[in-house]
Amino acid sequence: MTELSEEAGNALRSALSAEHAAVWVYGLASAFAGEPRVRGAIDDAMKQHQRLRDTAERTLRDAAQTPPAAQPAYSVGGPVSGQEAAIGLLVTAENDCEIGWRSVLENTEDPALRGIALDGLTTSAVRATRWRLTIGRQPAAQLFPGQP
Repeated sequence: MTELSEEAGNALRSALSAEHAAVWVYGLASAFAGEPRVRGAIDDAMKQHQRLRDTAERTLRDAAQTPPAAQPAYSVGGPVSGQEAAIGLLVTAENDCEIGWRSVLENTEDPALRGIALDGLTTSAVRATRWRLTIGRQPAAQLFPGQP
């Protein structure tokens, strides 16, 4: 893939920005993970977000476009006081990634980029569901992941 339409490039930059934020939020949440199973899930999810981030950056560079840089910090809307609040932030980060990757799907016909976007959308939807279940939030699964 060497060419991206303006719409696909914009959507991919938005998805990449959401991935940058997710990596940061997962780092924050890891400080509040008290249970070993939660820490393990956070570590696994962070690796997946780093993989998607790196893939999005590489795709943009291959198309001669400049990927957005990660911010030094992201707003979380208030103090984080424990594991449940941190997991709530993870749900928000996953929702943001779902929206970004769904936008990529809606703005490209390129099979390789659609594959990347589908991977991002589905893995974020699965993780968001897992986190909602962990903190008892219902409904745990959304009907149409990635709808703003």
